[in-house]
Amino acid sequence: MNAPGGLSPAVAVLALLLSAPAAPAAAHGDAGCRACHPLAGAQFAQTAMAHAAGSPDFIGELAAADNPARCLDCHAPGGGAGLACTDCHGDGGHPYPAVAVPGGCARCHDAPGESTVRRYLAGPAPLRGEDCLDCHLPGERAGHDFRGPSRPGFLAGVARLRMLVRREPGGPVAVIQVRHRAGHALPGGTTGRAVWLRVTGLKGDGRVAWSEQVRFGWEHLPDGRWREATIPPGGGVMLEFPRPQRGGSVRLRAELVYRFRPGPLEPADPRQVLLDRLELALVEQHTE
Repeated sequence: MNAPGGLSPAVAVLALLLSAPAAPAAAHGDAGCRACHPLAGAQFAQTAMAHAAGSPDFIGELAAADNPARCLDCHAPGGGAGLACTDCHGDGGHPYPAVAVPGGCARCHDAPGESTVRRYLAGPAPLRGEDCLDCHLPGERAGHDFRGPSRPGFLAGVARLRMLVRREPGGPVAVIQVRHRAGHALPGGTTGRAVWLRVTGLKGDGRVAWSEQVRFGWEHLPDGRWREATIPPGGGVMLEFPRPQRGGSVRLRAELVYRFRPGPLEPADPRQVLLDRLELALVEQHTE
């Protein structure tokens, strides 16, 4: 029997259970906590973590996972639609301790295919006295309104492009630098999220002469290994594109795009975010 959408029967049943409406206790496991902490409960219920196992992105990744149960260890430890209070604060009883940052985050954010906390610790943010909550829970640190890339506007200004043309004996070379201000590597997360750099050579009439794409993110290889090609914090990355004037190009366009959906840059992800865009003239303009 074929399951809807090409999912295996087991994963299809799991996806149906996760996406179905559930009572608050089953969905979050925090009904007792919310009785005394209604604001924190209401804030957390609106976050991506509270629905970490029910999103279409995760269900799609789950269908392709070698070990779906291992994915649920982080996305739904208690079997609901996402994380519950005790998944982070422990189940030792009241009063529950505050979550240690970043150590408490590392349990899931250094899981296979993710290195968020490790890259944070190796980057410049700790030297500046910054931790996870400075960006993901700004303002009142006792709150539970955790923010991430899926929050509209969160990615505004997070990454920038610089572009120049270097003259070489063998011809010009376009040099593009990608830098970002995230405290960890960009993008965070696993194979579903990626940052794409698209470089396009444009003719004088605006038509495309050539185009190249570079993907930054995690890749799950056929042999089960994970390969990381994210943009590190601090220095970023520098890329070179020889012969930028090929095909009659007179202008160069660079676009940096954040995607939530796995797969190639085209077709477009409806939720993708344009992080930055630059254009550079390749032919000097002479005026009388």
